[in-house]
Amino acid sequence: MDDKALHDEQRLMRMMRKTLTSIVRDTAPRDGNPSPLTEATVMNIKDCLMVIASRETELARLTGRTLDERPHFSDETPTSHAIKVGSISKKPH
Repeated sequence: MDDKALHDEQRLMRMMRKTLTSIVRDTAPRDGNPSPLTEATVMNIKDCLMVIASRETELARLTGRTLDERPHFSDETPTSHAIKVGSISKKPH
């Protein structure tokens, strides 16, 4: 498979994942109203998302990329920072 085909498939996987998660978010139970999705549909969506995630992992491996890549602006301030667990003081009980 050539690079363009791999890139196109990555784009397709991303679009399908975003669409499925948007459907789930839009149909989530709210204000005491149950979700209109049946349990079977929810399970099918979960299965689809697992297949998409698996293929995204394969495509990332084939293209030498990682799955934790996120777009960012060069001047953007980091929203978090790592701290060492040992630096956290224990509160007395």
